[in-house]
Amino acid sequence: MKKALLFAGLLLALTASVAMAAGVSVNWKNACFGADPLNDLAWTCASNSNTNIRMTCTFKLDTPMPTFAAVGVYMEGMTQDAAVPNWWKLGDSSTGDCRATYATLSADGSFADGETCSDPWGGQGYGGLGLYSWNDNVMHMNGVWAVGNAVPLQAGMEYFAVQFRIAANKTVNSCTGCLIPAIWGLKAISVEGFGGDVRYLDGPYADGNQCLSWQHSTLPCTKPVPARNTTWGQVKSLYR
Repeated sequence: MKKALLFAGLLLALTASVAMAAGVSVNWKNACFGADPLNDLAWTCASNSNTNIRMTCTFKLDTPMPTFAAVGVYMEGMTQDAAVPNWWKLGDSSTGDCRATYATLSADGSFADGETCSDPWGGQGYGGLGLYSWNDNVMHMNGVWAVGNAVPLQAGMEYFAVQFRIAANKTVNSCTGCLIPAIWGLKAISVEGFGGDVRYLDGPYADGNQCLSWQHSTLPCTKPVPARNTTWGQVKSLYR
């Protein structure tokens, strides 16, 4: 109950704030936010195959960034049950998570529904999930992606950041809980450039969205706050 009230408070704070020219957005569709966004996703959970469970994260800047190099993306989810179900236990196989490794990060920018924003990666770069963890009924998922050479970004343009992909493996007769409603909030995107230019975007850009609902969740839909962040510096060494 306290957590639900906290989320409701965050929702009020979020909706009371003025949408910024710079900011972030997320939607379930395999497309940028501007292309008919999908913020609520329901599925029958009757198969072990579904390629449509994708959280597409985008951002806008209010001033140009000529030295763009990386993003760090921070998300948190919450289920309506008191504990995270096995279906959403996507972390470390060494701890016995039922669907370990079935959450992945992509920055390939291949959108089936048409591309309405700019892809700064151009099929290049490297990165991945820096964290997937859970406790009680809260889930944490952070990721990073970077390129080796500076990419100039413009102000006011919607840029593709990353896409979190949730595979459907082990849904049927295996890891229960797919039908339990949940929400996922995009806490922030850290947009980083060479030379120390860092823009920490933790609010929505104009008409943007920071929260996704799963299975028509009735939880207050806002941007949950991660318990801990994974910075690009911490994760970069994994991909050298």
